[in-house]
Amino acid sequence: MPSRRLPIIGHPVAQSPLEGVLRAAFAEVGADIAIEPMERRAHQLADALGEVRAGDDYAGALIAAPHKEKAPPLSDALSDDARISGAVNVFVRADGRLRGHNTDADGVRAGLESILPRVKGKWPRNAMVLGSGGGARAVVAVLIGSDFQHVAVLNRHLHRAEALVAHFTRAARHMELRARPWHDAILEAELSRAELLVNASGVGSESDESAIPAELIPEDRFVLDLVLQHAETSLMTVARERGGTVANGQGPFLVACASTVRVLTGASPSDDVLRRALAGELGVPEEGLAVVRD
Repeated sequence: MPSRRLPIIGHPVAQSPLEGVLRAAFAEVGADIAIEPMERRAHQLADALGEVRAGDDYAGALIAAPHKEKAPPLSDALSDDARISGAVNVFVRADGRLRGHNTDADGVRAGLESILPRVKGKWPRNAMVLGSGGGARAVVAVLIGSDFQHVAVLNRHLHRAEALVAHFTRAARHMELRARPWHDAILEAELSRAELLVNASGVGSESDESAIPAELIPEDRFVLDLVLQHAETSLMTVARERGGTVANGQGPFLVACASTVRVLTGASPSDDVLRRALAGELGVPEEGLAVVRD
C-alpha cells in the first residue's frame, strides 16, 4: 500500500501525461506516492482541500483546471510564484497545513531562456500572451519579473483577460499590461511591436489549428507555444519559416514536473527519466521530443 496519496483535483480530471511522468519521477527518487483523480466542482474545492489538509496519508494535491486561480485563498501559505501569479498548481502538505506553489512558472522561465538571448539584458521588452487561465497567469508573472515593459493579454472572452490583468494591477505598476480582444486586427497590431509571442491558450493541442492566422505572423519573432502534444505546431512552423526562434511546451512541462517533484519530496529526478517518461506518454521516440527549433 502506498504510504502517501496525491490527488489531482479538477473538473473534469482527464488522463494526461502529467500522471505518467510524475509516477516515473517518484519511482526514481524513491518516493512512495500514489496519484489519484479527485474530481470536484468549483464549489467543492474548499472541502476537497480540507480533506487533504486533515489526512495524514496525503502528500499534498495537484490542482488542475479550472481551479488553479481559485486555490490561492484556500492555502495556508504561498510560494512567491503562487502569490504573484494568483494561481496554484501544487499543494504540499506538512503538519496539517497546505503551502501552495506554482511550478508552471519554473517551466515558463525555462521555455523563455531556451529561445531568448543568453544575456538577459538583451531580452525584448514587448510581448503578447494568448490565454487567461492558470498557465497564462504564470506566463504574465514571469514576464513582469523579467522587466518586460508592454504585455498584451488576449482571450476569446475579453472579461477573462481583464480579470487576469486586474489581478496584476499592483505588480505591473512599472509597465503597461493590457487586456485586448482576440480579433485579427488586434492580433496584427499587437504583433507588429511584440517581439515575443506566448501561446498559453491551448489552441493547437487537439488539432493542427494555429492560434494565429499565418498571414499575421511577422518575421523574426520569438515564439513559445505551450502546446505539449506536438513537436512542432502550425504556429511554430510558420514563425520558424519566417526567421523566428520557436519552442513548444515540452521543455517547460518537464521543468515544471521536476520542480513539482522537488517541492513534494525534496529530491530531484533526472532529465533522462523525465524525458523517457514523457516520450512514452506521447507515444514518440525520446529523440522526437523537439523542445527548441531555430
